[in-house]
Amino acid sequence: MKTLDLVLTAAILLSATVFLAYIGLYYFDFGLFTTLPESITGFFTHNGALQYVALGLLVAALITKPFVGRAIKRREAEKRI
Repeated sequence: MKTLDLVLTAAILLSATVFLAYIGLYYFDFGLFTTLPESITGFFTHNGALQYVALGLLVAALITKPFVGRAIKRREAEKRI
C-alpha cells in the first residue's frame, strides 16, 4: 500500500508538471516547454492530447490518494493491536 501511495505521489507530480507546462506554453508563452530544447518538447507540442491525459491522471490520482492514505492508516492501526 505504501508503494501505491508513492506511485500516486509521483503521478501527481508528473502530471501536474506536464499540464502546467502546457498551460504556460499555450496561454502565457513561458514555462517548462519554452525553456527546454525543441528535441525534448517536440513530442509534447505535437501531441496536444497529452495535456488532457495529464489532467485526467492528475484528477484521478488526487481522488484516489485520500482513500489509499486512509487504508494505510487503518492497516497500521490494526498492526499495533
